[in-house]
Amino acid sequence: MSDSENTLEKNLKKLQCHFTWELNKEQADLNLLEIKLRETLEVVQEGFEGNLKRHSLNLLAYIKHLKGEDKRALECLEKAERENAHSERLCVVTYGNLAWVCHHIGDDIRADGYIQKLEEIHKASATASTSVLLVPREVHSEKAWSLKFSKHHYTRAKECFQEALQMEPEDKEWNSGFAFSLFRQEGLVTREDQRLSYEDSLAVKQLNYVLELNPDSAMTRVYLGLKCYKNRRNAEAWGYMRKALSLAPYDLSVVLQVGRFMKKEQSYDEALAVLLRMLQRAPNSSRLHHEIANNYRWRAKQSGDPHDQTLLKRCVFHLEEGARLNPTHIYPQVELAVRYSELKDTSKAMEKFQELWSRSDLKPSDRQAWHRMYGDVQLYHLGSERTAVNHYKEGMRLYNISTEWSQCRRRLLKVLRFNKERRGDDPYDIREFVDSFKRGVFNVEEAGVSTLTLGHPESTS
Repeated sequence: MSDSENTLEKNLKKLQCHFTWELNKEQADLNLLEIKLRETLEVVQEGFEGNLKRHSLNLLAYIKHLKGEDKRALECLEKAERENAHSERLCVVTYGNLAWVCHHIGDDIRADGYIQKLEEIHKASATASTSVLLVPREVHSEKAWSLKFSKHHYTRAKECFQEALQMEPEDKEWNSGFAFSLFRQEGLVTREDQRLSYEDSLAVKQLNYVLELNPDSAMTRVYLGLKCYKNRRNAEAWGYMRKALSLAPYDLSVVLQVGRFMKKEQSYDEALAVLLRMLQRAPNSSRLHHEIANNYRWRAKQSGDPHDQTLLKRCVFHLEEGARLNPTHIYPQVELAVRYSELKDTSKAMEKFQELWSRSDLKPSDRQAWHRMYGDVQLYHLGSERTAVNHYKEGMRLYNISTEWSQCRRRLLKVLRFNKERRGDDPYDIREFVDSFKRGVFNVEEAGVSTLTLGHPESTS
């Protein structure tokens, strides 16, 4: 490495931007993050211009880089640069990201040019201090919000907002960020007996304070509604959700959260009305199509006819649209295979299952969902109990990496109870298998299962 290259590398590492904030790709679902950011950018909504749009473009660029798409990353950053050309202070993080991306594509001259720009901005600033609290507000803001990148950074995000609040205790943005990070951090606790009560929740206290500062914050009301729902304060939850929807009827994030809440409350028709209205504004949102599909499916169950052809066909249409718009999201496509079987189109269902299993980008959680749902089709639609049990076991062998693990376990125990009542025995050794996880002695090798063939329909049927 030449002296100039060495100097450039050192200068790049000093920059305040996504490339130096330790946002590791192993700690996040890049495809889901990209979809959320892209859909947010595509849906025009009031109040989204300015900081929020710049933050989204910068984070999307970094995700594109992590996926090896540096040219696409450059396009996002150049757009952020153009739209904030009126203020160099707003471009500090963008310039840093641009320097890194240019370096990665081999344009070190341009990379050095952005570093020079940043040096000029710093020289023009009033302070020479390197204290994090005196980092330009725009940089501190972008770093704090970018830590939503992954649940592994929620504590860092909370601390970042806390530091900022020491300087500006009544600032709306910092208080909102602090409240949202507290909400997310508390949300990591899934066991009800370990969850903070509504009265003891620091997130609830901070969210209420944010509402005092900014009564029109729709997402704050959504989060308070979810806190109420988790604490069985359903009437209050509905009040917060309805108000949030009235404040931001076309904010995609708000609408999706409200729609999911209505689905949990089994208000499927109301949820569909809200979601379908949003679809007129965001026809290319795969997440919206998935949520609409789920509501049609549950609406069919609510009607007393879970195989209602009209509702199931609407469900399938929206799942197919979601798959077309976001082919990298596996879970809804596994659901689609199950819906085909519910429509009595077994060949199409099996074709979809095989197609998904052959993909090289399946994450362990995708494989676990695949096993559970393929098992469901075998058990409930094809009558093959043994094959279903084999796949539920395969899902459990991937360990407790998603909620599908407990679904596989629940189904195995259901089969066990059925056989005990019907035949008085356990022909598939389910009890021994399930108990092996409690003892901590289970492993794939002991079970005699090849990880190279896990889950292939032909290998376990």
